[in-house]
Amino acid sequence: MSENNQIITIGQTPPCLQQKIAKTRYLVEVHFNDKSTQSVEDKLKRVILHDLEHRKQDNLRKRDEK
Repeated sequence: MSENNQIITIGQTPPCLQQKIAKTRYLVEVHFNDKSTQSVEDKLKRVILHDLEHRKQDNLRKRDEK
């Protein structure tokens, strides 16, 4: 898969990630909450840890099924 990522910023609109996969173009807008109590680093760390925990559980489940 080739990288077809493009970030678009125009005036006051939020940043938008654009990626084309096959014949479909996906547009993802970025939203920030000014009243958020977590930093971006904290949020990313939480998402990564959550993903790792679910992968670990999936791997254990697959191993038990064998």
